[in-house]
Amino acid sequence: MFIVVKSSANKFPRSSSAWPWLTTLGYTHPRDPSGTRWLCGGVLISRRHVLTAGHCVHGRNDLYKVRIGDLDLNNDNDGAFPFEDFIERRVIHPQYNPTTYTNDIAVLKTTRDVPFSLDLHPICLPVDDFHRNKRLENTYPFVAGWGSVYFRGPTSSHLMQIQIPVRTEEECKTAFQNFKTTVIDNRVLCAGYARGGKDACQGDSGGPLMSPSSKYTYIYYVTGIVSYGFKCAEPGFPGVYTRVTSFLDFITSQLV
Repeated sequence: MFIVVKSSANKFPRSSSAWPWLTTLGYTHPRDPSGTRWLCGGVLISRRHVLTAGHCVHGRNDLYKVRIGDLDLNNDNDGAFPFEDFIERRVIHPQYNPTTYTNDIAVLKTTRDVPFSLDLHPICLPVDDFHRNKRLENTYPFVAGWGSVYFRGPTSSHLMQIQIPVRTEEECKTAFQNFKTTVIDNRVLCAGYARGGKDACQGDSGGPLMSPSSKYTYIYYVTGIVSYGFKCAEPGFPGVYTRVTSFLDFITSQLV
């Protein structure tokens, strides 16, 4: 149970090919050897690499494959043409802490190259100086996934999305000041409405926070990775995301 990730209340369905890098992580089913449980998200960042949360990988020997570019996980006639493959290698950040969720990031490598197309290609990494140093507070990135539609509720087989504001570090520290194991610093960013109502949730862990390019339509950058939160879309508690720009050295070192 990934109970620390917040749920997407008021999520909206997304059409085919909308997020061609969106990935879901497959885990073996304990009661059905031939079945798969889709429990976390991720994002394609190269022909063979998927970025996700460390807590989706840590201690999870049952994680064995990825599916990229799908729309409805239970419908083969949804207009999507997903790519599915096994995981060849998994690397969690060496300083990942499962108690505080600090450095909550990991990179997976597939066994085959992903065949790029309009419907299947990677998101951009914010490696250039402009995006590496861009202030994200008060911008409105997207988050998408197949997670729960409300706290402890059922997951969605259909890909859903929301758009939420990035909060300041001070606002985030205030929200989580009474949580002793929570560390809010420049390794994370927070996003969500003060009134709640929209957020990521259980099953959305590891999925991307996606910021649109200010210059080009349909170009997006992965700026955060869904990490944790308090319940789902709870008023006063934004979701916490691993800040991608703080881990670019780690990420790029794994792209081999």
